[in-house]
Amino acid sequence: MSLKDVTSNLRAPIVTRVADAPTVRVHSVEWRKVMAGEPVEINPSVGHGYRVMSVDEWSARWKKNEAWPECLQCGSKNTKEHHFTQTWCRGKKKWESECLCLECHSFSFRSYCDPDFKTPEEYEKERWQNMVAAEGAKSLEVSS
Repeated sequence: MSLKDVTSNLRAPIVTRVADAPTVRVHSVEWRKVMAGEPVEINPSVGHGYRVMSVDEWSARWKKNEAWPECLQCGSKNTKEHHFTQTWCRGKKKWESECLCLECHSFSFRSYCDPDFKTPEEYEKERWQNMVAAEGAKSLEVSS
């Protein structure tokens, strides 16, 4: 999936918000600890155990968001993305991204969903409900 695929052909507005803490639950717990000077778990790919970390050290392994590098709070481009999810289904897309600003320490959240996006479960449920309704209408016509 390329960056162009995610950012092109948007058919609805991008929802944005700024927060003092991350949306992702595990990161919000770690964020509170980093800001309080408490030890946080070391990334398993680097080592093991716990250590008191600065914001820069804690976020060092995160990447920049090339599509939207700007902080929604202060406009800085010194941001790192810690959360990105996307779902594609039948050519429709839904995604969300959250970046930490290393200047003002705020979190910029952006999300997008095509207006007619449905998960596979929603699509199948609607298809079966329509099929059952059609069969019910047929049996009513036959019994009349």
